[in-house]
Amino acid sequence: MLKLSTILGSLFYLIPIYIFLIAPALRQLFSPSEEDLAFDHQGPILNDTFFSLDDGIEPTCPPDNYRVHLLRRDPLVIYIEDFLSSEEADHLVELGQETYTPSIIYDGTTERLDPDTRLSDRALLARTNTVRCLENRAKAFQGWQPHLYIERMWAQRYNASGHYRHHYDWMGSSARGGDRASTFMVYLGDECTGGGTNFPRFKRPRDEKWCRFMECESEAEGVTFRPLKGNAIFWENLRPDGSGYLETWHAAFPVTEGTKVGLNIWSWYQSPRRKTV
Repeated sequence: MLKLSTILGSLFYLIPIYIFLIAPALRQLFSPSEEDLAFDHQGPILNDTFFSLDDGIEPTCPPDNYRVHLLRRDPLVIYIEDFLSSEEADHLVELGQETYTPSIIYDGTTERLDPDTRLSDRALLARTNTVRCLENRAKAFQGWQPHLYIERMWAQRYNASGHYRHHYDWMGSSARGGDRASTFMVYLGDECTGGGTNFPRFKRPRDEKWCRFMECESEAEGVTFRPLKGNAIFWENLRPDGSGYLETWHAAFPVTEGTKVGLNIWSWYQSPRRKTV
């Protein structure tokens, strides 16, 4: 049996090893990244620069007149006819007309311009009555789910050659407090050729009725939706366990002529913030 003095002596020599080698390694391994710090370990801070928060203003909204078509259940993908009226679409196009700037790429830590990946312009939309009605419409479509917030809306303008290579809308950040639970891709202007929204991992339906909305003669893999003013595609980005659906890999194909204007409506799920003692 080891003597107490031997054990204490061994511990004495191990202390410097822990202080100078093991402890720094553990701090490096478990220290929060800049992205983790942005989430404050409890989810992103709710503010009106990123989210469309309730500010007590109640919009006056027309009745909903859209029609839905179920494409698939897992992930849930729904095509929505007349999600916007022509007047609403025109208002949103006009709203962003003077504030377009080049679209950026966000890699989780930094923002940058990369026209090879994403070539378009974007405009943050002021929260007019029409925008607020659209926020409510998006939340109602999803059943007014708790802890679901609508991000501030951006119009996206694609001129000739404009495109966005395949990507995900979710970021894999649900474990750190929040992520984009769902997406509405809404078409505000369709005076263009090309510019379809492609999902290469979706199976193209056999029913020819879908050809009203899809490029059925396209040789592109999967499903490609044609830009149609006022219509929208809704899909869920996250599984119940918070992981992202790999099937939602999608792209905006290049516009070959004219201009396409779209609108992203992202619904962000943020788990309730833990109470601090």
